[in-house]
Amino acid sequence: MRRVILFVMLIVFLTSTVSAEVWFTTQPDDTYSLGDNLDVAISVPTAGWQLRVDIICGNLTEQIFIKHLIDETSVDIVQPLTKSFLTNDEERCNLEASYSGDTKKSSPFTISSKVLISVEADKQDYVPGETIKIQGQAEKANTRLLDGFFEINFKDIEVASSGAVKNGLFQANLTLPENTAAGNYLFNITAFEKEGDETSNIGTKTSSINVKQVASEVEIALDQQEIRAGEELTFRVLLYDQAEQLISGEASYIIENNEQETLKKSLITIDESETFHLDKNLPIGYYKIKAYSSGVYGDRQFYVKENEEAEFEIINGTLMIRNVGNADYDNAIQVKIGNTVEIINTQLKVGEEKQYELIAPDGEYDVEITDGESSVVQDSVMLTGNAISLKERGSGILTRGKILAWVFLILVMGMFVFVASRRVLKKRFVLSSRREKTGKLPPIEKKPGVIKIKKDEGKPELKKELREAEHSLVLKGQKQDTPLIFLKLRNDLTSSSKENLNKILDNVHESGAVTYKTKDGVMILFSPLITKSFKNHIPAVKTALVLEKKLTEYNKKYHDKIDFGLSVHTGDIVNSIQEGKLRFTSLGNTTNIARKIADISKGEVLLSQDIHQKTLPSIKAEKQSKHGLDIFKVNRIVDTRTNKMFVNEFLKRMAEEGKKQGKK
Repeated sequence: MRRVILFVMLIVFLTSTVSAEVWFTTQPDDTYSLGDNLDVAISVPTAGWQLRVDIICGNLTEQIFIKHLIDETSVDIVQPLTKSFLTNDEERCNLEASYSGDTKKSSPFTISSKVLISVEADKQDYVPGETIKIQGQAEKANTRLLDGFFEINFKDIEVASSGAVKNGLFQANLTLPENTAAGNYLFNITAFEKEGDETSNIGTKTSSINVKQVASEVEIALDQQEIRAGEELTFRVLLYDQAEQLISGEASYIIENNEQETLKKSLITIDESETFHLDKNLPIGYYKIKAYSSGVYGDRQFYVKENEEAEFEIINGTLMIRNVGNADYDNAIQVKIGNTVEIINTQLKVGEEKQYELIAPDGEYDVEITDGESSVVQDSVMLTGNAISLKERGSGILTRGKILAWVFLILVMGMFVFVASRRVLKKRFVLSSRREKTGKLPPIEKKPGVIKIKKDEGKPELKKELREAEHSLVLKGQKQDTPLIFLKLRNDLTSSSKENLNKILDNVHESGAVTYKTKDGVMILFSPLITKSFKNHIPAVKTALVLEKKLTEYNKKYHDKIDFGLSVHTGDIVNSIQEGKLRFTSLGNTTNIARKIADISKGEVLLSQDIHQKTLPSIKAEKQSKHGLDIFKVNRIVDTRTNKMFVNEFLKRMAEEGKKQGKK
């Protein structure tokens, strides 16, 4: 009996043990990304009890399956993996299955939200304004390629990009700002997936590029903008990079006058002072310092002011006064001989010299000369004569210099009389030798091969005068600095006012200028190709002044007024003569500046800064600032004699033209 009971108990024990066992038929994968499905299979030997499965990740335990198995011995569990299973961006987990008191754990696995990014730029070093080409690959923790989005953001500079990641690949083009400072810049690339509005898998990669220092501007700092001839100009050359940071190094510079003639050229260390001594007789006007460094040019103008200065020297009792300045000298000079003071008023042109003989009773004297600015003192000067006085040398009629001038003049007059008399005698001789006693001219012998020339035959054909210009694209021509006048017409002209305007404009062609009619006015160009001279700047200003005068006179006489503005500018054009016209292409803002200044003009002649600089010191003008432009209103022309001749000739031609029109 006891054996039977033991056998039954053994059978029950074995049966209960077998029925309680649980195991994982399918184990989890090694790594999962968010959004993946966890798919495992669990088996039991017999049904009848409750199966429970938990996921354990670190300190987090969460039930993912529970079911009472009635007639099942195998269960497939599919569980989507979300952020709820993670306390960090990555966790090491396993599954725990419980069935009728038996518990089994799965092999460990990882749930990760990480995205691995590899990235490369097309190069490492860039310059401001350059485009950075970035490409890369994004892979999830489960080794599958990402389909999602990317964002690129730079630190310290506002450069960013975004886009789609397809099959793990992405690329972007980013342009650096022009003022990006030199240095190393970090940038972050973020790649991610989205589930609705929520970000799931995400990864970030940090990389860097280098921005090189690039010279972008040369600046010249002057200690003074206007300087008197004879003084010293101190300046510095500064070289800045794209972020306006100072660059060290060296620069070359040239100082030149308005005719682009070099006064000085040398090397200079960046940001170190350099001194340029101006000669006392350096002409009045604008000068320019040009500097070059690291492929960048810069320039700065300065103005040389008037220097009225004389130099005194006493040699063997003779006072020599030299004008060593850059302007006419007109001053009273005090001459003190011993205790006696004499005053002389001296006028000297630039570079001119005068000599005065110092006269005093025989003896030695202390002599002091001054004009308030310059002085000279010389002790024990031996003088002879009667009363103390000064006598200008060369003031008589027959001084050495004047004798030479008279001799030269007499020789010229003699040559003229000699040549004229020879022509008269020759003419008389020819006329008398060809006449017969009857007073008739001898017959002309006809020789073989001699062709009779009818009246007006054989005369050289005159070239048609160039009068018109045409604004077009000139591919083959000469680049020249060309002065131009722009006559702005603000109102609609009547047929009468048009006719009168054309008469006024006809006369500008005689000076070699050509006209180009625009919708709002007339442009008058003084091209060296036609004038055969590069000195057209002053004639252009004078022509504009004559036009102003004639148009003003017309408006006073006639009812149908011409509302006009006048400007004179100079700039580069490319021009050539084609088909009887001057064809030209304006470079830069040449025509735009002329038109803008003419818009400002209210019937007066206004000059641009460029033409003003090139007409100094002959044209005196008053500086004005209007609408952001420096303009100059003409006050006077220094060379009045030449100017009067120019104006008179122009008006004379106008009068003759009027007579011709009247006869017609």
